[in-house]
Amino acid sequence: MKTITRRDFLGKGAMLAGGAYPAMMALGLLKSAPAHAFNLEGTGKGKHVIILGGGLAGMTSAYELTKLGYQCTILEARQRAGGRCWSIRNGSTNLEIDKPMATAKFDEGQYFNAGPSRIPHHHELTLHYCKELGVPLQVYNNVNEGAYYFAEGKGPLSNKKIKVREVHNDIRGYMTEMLAKSIDHGSLDGSLTKEDGQRIIEYLQAEGGLDVDKFYKASARRGYTRIAGGGG
Repeated sequence: MKTITRRDFLGKGAMLAGGAYPAMMALGLLKSAPAHAFNLEGTGKGKHVIILGGGLAGMTSAYELTKLGYQCTILEARQRAGGRCWSIRNGSTNLEIDKPMATAKFDEGQYFNAGPSRIPHHHELTLHYCKELGVPLQVYNNVNEGAYYFAEGKGPLSNKKIKVREVHNDIRGYMTEMLAKSIDHGSLDGSLTKEDGQRIIEYLQAEGGLDVDKFYKASARRGYTRIAGGGG
């Protein structure tokens, strides 16, 4: 690790699906916002402030300055506030230049977050405002292994419902099968000791669910054609 700088490490981490952000959090290079109000001082009585933009920054600025007695006017070009934060519900409309008016026709109670869809746990200041303003929150499930992938086309997996857990575990299984066989055949002996190779094979067998012959075969982690249950 002495031969690689933090910049190089984060640069390589960024190539792994945005890995630089959590890596910077782990290294203590990126601090989360404090979970308390700004506690601004002074008085704004008799003063008028014009704020350009009714997004989160503009609205937060107006909210905090109003506490100090400023008179705030927000100028927003759109017909709604919130900026890129926009929850589309039944009846919501949107008009783009040279495009017809688009109207959402959702069932009542259904909605779609067209901008940011979740609040990470370390965004403490955002969560503070949700609590202070009484904004209701719902649990966000990042990964649903029981959901389905579906792709149209002419490929062997096209036009079929395939569960996420099946795709994930098949990828892990077949990839680790190839790696285990590569190491076992000695193609990497120049850079690995025999003990190192054995440890990696053991890891790959556990990670990919390989059998004793280093072949991947579907296992219980991929799911069941019939869900096991009491009396079933």
